[in-house]
Amino acid sequence: MLNPSIRFSPSNVVALKHALRGQYPYIKSSHCDEAIAASFGFNSYAAMRPALHQLSAYARLIVVTDHLLLLLRLEKLGYRNIAPESLRRLIWTINFPDERYDNDVGEIVRARRRPAAANAE
Repeated sequence: MLNPSIRFSPSNVVALKHALRGQYPYIKSSHCDEAIAASFGFNSYAAMRPALHQLSAYARLIVVTDHLLLLLRLEKLGYRNIAPESLRRLIWTINFPDERYDNDVGEIVRARRRPAAANAE
């Protein structure tokens, strides 16, 4: 099963949290934070927070969001009525503000991915 990969940035984490709270308004804010951290592989939000702010300033780190890790943490926090498939679909539909690549790098990557024309030498 494919999981979306996103740029590890504060604005993308906020977008993920807003989408979760919009779809599941009964989940407490702090529980969303903990579940998001778990979806990236962190043991807690407190462990993720310094990494998020330090790395996003100096590196373009891409992380995979694992909806099952997010779901497991939510279940551990007492939220047992969330369907895994609807959570996976929600994460895939989020429009994250920080794209995977910056404009210049993104254009170079897209150009490299384009297949060569059949009549090109």
